[in-house]
Amino acid sequence: MSQTRVKPMVEGGVLTAISIIFALISAYLPLLGAFVNLIWPVPIILLGARHGSKWSIMATVAAGLLIAMLMHPLHAVGVVVGFGLIGIVLGHAFRAGYRPVRAMMAGSVASLISKVAVLGIGALIMGVNPMNIQAEALTQAVSQSIDIYRSLGMKEEELEKLGATMQDMIGVIKIILPAGFAAAAVVDTYLNFIIAKAVMKKLGHTIEPFPPFKHWNMPWVVLAAFLSAILMVYWGQTREISLLFEIGMNVQVLSSMFLLLQGLALIFFFAEKYRLSKLARILILVLILSNGFLSQLLIFVGAVDIAIDYRRLRKIGVD
Repeated sequence: MSQTRVKPMVEGGVLTAISIIFALISAYLPLLGAFVNLIWPVPIILLGARHGSKWSIMATVAAGLLIAMLMHPLHAVGVVVGFGLIGIVLGHAFRAGYRPVRAMMAGSVASLISKVAVLGIGALIMGVNPMNIQAEALTQAVSQSIDIYRSLGMKEEELEKLGATMQDMIGVIKIILPAGFAAAAVVDTYLNFIIAKAVMKKLGHTIEPFPPFKHWNMPWVVLAAFLSAILMVYWGQTREISLLFEIGMNVQVLSSMFLLLQGLALIFFFAEKYRLSKLARILILVLILSNGFLSQLLIFVGAVDIAIDYRRLRKIGVD
């Protein structure tokens, strides 16, 4: 057997074993396991980046079979289906030399597909829509909260108002759940990208990093999506088109998140320009993120920055 084939086989065995250990940790160590579960794709990414997608796919399948035998088939589905595709796609992106933004987009799409697949398999096996289970859990949490406040002596009139407010919040959460899944896909892809890039650097591989945060610049499509979402929400409400309203709400949530990042990048740009101390930057960040009005204001600032390109990033090709 050739040396070129032995090396990926050995590394594949080691990295598959690590992925199985990650799965065991995620199942039996609740606090640490939640984090380890998110970075489960890292060994798969490393294998794909170093030796190609064929090896990362084989390792993912092998890990899934072994996890199913050692633990439970449903756990294997949750881990492998939920995170395996991210590892395969990001591994290919690293090996093919994708730029960070393109790699993130590919990984985020893969992550979202995986989450939808897990929900679909869960619905097929349990015969119940997992989204409805989440909604019922939220409703139950509201009832328990009301009971706690009642036991503390809160008046029934106040409890009714509180209950109505909480139910309205649950209604909004139900509507924007798809946006929540999409945002989670971006977050766990970014986390895996950063960790895998750091490990690859230790192994002697150079992966193109993201530009400094102060130079982050969202594309025009984010601003267009935000403005379109406002119109969809308005038309959906005024013309009582629920589907249009729900789509608009989800698009607005996602685009607002990217506009908030744009605004924060502008804040970091000014902090660097005027040489603010780290303490001052942290205080500003905490103040913005803990104040709803300031967060909304920063979303508007981000939208304006995309429109006028204050930092002149498009001229120097920073994205």
